[in-house]
Amino acid sequence: MAMESQVKTITLIEHLFRYGDWAHDRLFALCDGLSDEQLDQPREMGFGSLRATLFHIYAAEQIWYERWTGVPWRPFPFDPQGTPLSAIADGLRDVARQRTTLIDAERESDWQRIVSYKDSKQVDYQLPLGELLLHVGNHGIHHRAQALHFLKSFGRTVPGGLDYLFFRLAQPTVAQDDSVNESLRGFGLEVNTTAGVGVEFERDRQKRYFEYSDWANTIVIELADKLSNEQLDHDFGMGVGSIRKTLLHMFDAEAWWANAWETGPSAMEHLPVETTIAELRDRWHDLIGRRNRFLSGLDQSGADRIITVIVGEMHCRFQVFESTIQLCGHGTHHRAQLVNMLRRSGAAVRNIDYLYFLA
Repeated sequence: MAMESQVKTITLIEHLFRYGDWAHDRLFALCDGLSDEQLDQPREMGFGSLRATLFHIYAAEQIWYERWTGVPWRPFPFDPQGTPLSAIADGLRDVARQRTTLIDAERESDWQRIVSYKDSKQVDYQLPLGELLLHVGNHGIHHRAQALHFLKSFGRTVPGGLDYLFFRLAQPTVAQDDSVNESLRGFGLEVNTTAGVGVEFERDRQKRYFEYSDWANTIVIELADKLSNEQLDHDFGMGVGSIRKTLLHMFDAEAWWANAWETGPSAMEHLPVETTIAELRDRWHDLIGRRNRFLSGLDQSGADRIITVIVGEMHCRFQVFESTIQLCGHGTHHRAQLVNMLRRSGAAVRNIDYLYFLA
């Protein structure tokens, strides 16, 4: 059953940042007690080390806030120079508070103000604030995936990861059965029964987020299609292992949710591990059409509808809209891993941040 949420006016953009703040707190908690040697250990991931990757998340959020508020251009900082993690975490919280004030002040205009700014190469751009906010919210998901990979190598993991749906379990809008809550807590997940904040359904913005996901997926699929089977199936020790398995997992997840929207509860089905990239591309094309037809007929009532998915022996309930947010973020998380795997396989991967989708 649905819980009675305290507020029903929060938007997708605001919600993404609340989720990001929650995920950052858990990410830094996982880092507690790591040595400087571990924080700065070089690795082919993110910005070369865990500290540098976390510093980049903060630096990007600070620089973007400055761009939105007309602060004069300055070089983008890349070198953390031994900055303590506590200072990076505090900086993220400070910029989050500043950003919340900005978002609140411009909510009524739907953040349509055109922002003029210079990028790190001092090239001039003009883009709507709302699109830039969505970029920054999504950017954090990408780099948190990289940070989690660093932490895994140090034996630090968080149950289930930092997916959006785990945030919704911590701040729920849908009540789970007591037995499900008990099982989820048994896995080490944060599960609460006090109602969290509801979200407005913005069809156009959600559609835009999916358009970006489809654009980015097309790029990585095209690159994967140029690789040999040996390259596609090489185990990189991240995510679900290989390039092929990661792409199949992303497809399986989207099909799983589409089935829940349209036909009811089901366990996740899996495409065969020998599925070719060409076949996957065709299946994904059909699935995108199916998803877009569903979204086109969705209103607030439909977005609030509770659906059930089967995870092991558990029947977990979420709102439809929560599953659409999950899918977009889930794709970003795994593409962060795919970018790394593709580059290490010799593929020339261009930047697939949301910002480059806008170009």
